[in-house]
Amino acid sequence: MPKKGSSTSKAKHPKSAKRNRSKSSPPKGRARRVSGSTASGKKASSSTEFSNTQDLGADRDPLSLYLQELGKYNVLTREEEIVLAIKVKNGDEEAFNQLVRSNLRFVVSVANRYKGFGLSLEDLINEGNIGLIHAIRRFDPERGFKLITYAVWWIRQSIMHAIADHTGTVRLPIKQAGLMPKIAATRRAMRQEFGREASTEELAESLKLKVSNIENVLRANRTYLSLDAPISEADDTSYLDMLEEKNSISAEENLFQHSLHDEIDNLLRDLEPREQEIIRMRFGFDADPMTLEEIGQKIGLSRERIRQIEKKVIRRFRARAKNKTLLDFLR
Repeated sequence: MPKKGSSTSKAKHPKSAKRNRSKSSPPKGRARRVSGSTASGKKASSSTEFSNTQDLGADRDPLSLYLQELGKYNVLTREEEIVLAIKVKNGDEEAFNQLVRSNLRFVVSVANRYKGFGLSLEDLINEGNIGLIHAIRRFDPERGFKLITYAVWWIRQSIMHAIADHTGTVRLPIKQAGLMPKIAATRRAMRQEFGREASTEELAESLKLKVSNIENVLRANRTYLSLDAPISEADDTSYLDMLEEKNSISAEENLFQHSLHDEIDNLLRDLEPREQEIIRMRFGFDADPMTLEEIGQKIGLSRERIRQIEKKVIRRFRARAKNKTLLDFLR
């Protein structure tokens, strides 16, 4: 567990993975600098110091001690985050460490949602921490987005890739894996608009991609943890249902949604009142999403005119928004 003021650029959990990590546990009675690979085989960018677990209580498990240690690190204000992120871009490693430490609890929240897929919670946290590190290294505070909104995609990708490696499922490169939410969002929109499932060709045309690319992603997505498959013939509950209970929003999801909507509101402020109204109805910001025809009937414009306004606004958003998660949301 990271010691206050010590280097945490790898930010790994102290409990080692069962698979190929027998040498990773720190010796009792002293801190240890650790380097090497994670459950997914990824090399850590630098080393990490873990504090002496005996000092915290030998009768407690490493995960409890780790969570206790995280409680010492305060959540940063938006202003503090921006200042530190600018310092990180200028090569300040202590600022980097502080950003990592202040967001480790968020990683635990994300990792908790992937329990039951073959990796221990400790390993899931390790992998999520690596995703957080990648996000902080790439984060640009000048784009106006909160770090956590940007980082959640990297954290999830790192965890899911580790699960895929562990279970032997098909894994796509990150660029192709990033198409999954875009395809899913497009399928939902077309299902809502046309009342049927979109064909592969229609998806390819809408996303301006090759049909073969769509097919590859969909093929991999069918085997990728099979999250939407029933857990048994007698029970149609899926693993995804188990991860996301309909009546319970996790702290991570709540924070993510608030952050995302704040940033979208900032973009909406630059629109004309009618454009704002159309986009809010189309994406369901204030209620359920509406079809082009429903919006047209409500404000007295044709379906095609609503489509033109939507495309113009989305183009404007894409020119300003560089955050991947936000772009996927608006897709």
